[in-house]
Amino acid sequence: MPISPSGKSLIVEIKMNEQDLQKLFIESLLSGEIQGIDEIIEIPSPQKAEKIVRIKREAYFRYFDLVIGVISLQRNLPTRIKIESIDMYDRYHNLTMRTSELLAFAREENCRADLVDLIPVEFKSDNDSLDERLPRQVINAILAFGRSVVVFDKKHTARIQKYGLFRLLPASIIGYSNESRFKVISSDKRIVGESLVKPQKSTFAKILSDNGLIDNLTAIYSHIGMTQRIYQKMLFNQIFEEKIDLLQEEIEFLSGLNKNPNFHEKKQIKKIVRDSINRKITDYA
Repeated sequence: MPISPSGKSLIVEIKMNEQDLQKLFIESLLSGEIQGIDEIIEIPSPQKAEKIVRIKREAYFRYFDLVIGVISLQRNLPTRIKIESIDMYDRYHNLTMRTSELLAFAREENCRADLVDLIPVEFKSDNDSLDERLPRQVINAILAFGRSVVVFDKKHTARIQKYGLFRLLPASIIGYSNESRFKVISSDKRIVGESLVKPQKSTFAKILSDNGLIDNLTAIYSHIGMTQRIYQKMLFNQIFEEKIDLLQEEIEFLSGLNKNPNFHEKKQIKKIVRDSINRKITDYA
């Protein structure tokens, strides 16, 4: 131990790098020593072996430091879909939004895709700077998996708690404290499965009604939701260069679009311009 000129022992704190922080986090996760972890992930206890945990490192899902896979062992569940809660709806809806990731994991682990939870985790050791990359990492995690978890080292934890910075990130935050233990600072189990631009059904109904389209409201709204779902899958593919799996229903929907006339943008622009010219100044009074 280093000695000061006065003869007193000096306590030298060695900063962890990201790999050290990851290793310590995994050990704490599997031993159940993370305070409040149930607010984010349902980790099985030794007494209740209803779930198993798989840790996938960066090489498995690119762009993420770690992905935690939690697999339910309730293999005798019926395949009939029963939505009994908001959480259950989120789980089933997530299957349609993130088919590729869940199927890839389920095939490797030989389990049903609807019994899998995938949670991406980013790590920030005190050797890492907190900059504009962090919000992008959180957004990428939400786009890919519908949620985000960020683990901070001691000094970063003290800073974000002091200034309330954890409130600025749409992610669950876990901090490493001076007591040498991990603790959940803020949590969000919600799975983001919808597009940010999806209109409210009531607003959508009014728009259709105002334009004389009052029939088949549910069908039209469903088709727009289908379009957004396919678009979001393609967005995921563009960001992460991963293969996407379209459902048979989505393939049939895209095939059916060939029956509709093509949208001629130039004609629409000309019509909008003509309509604006034909309007009188008094129309805006």
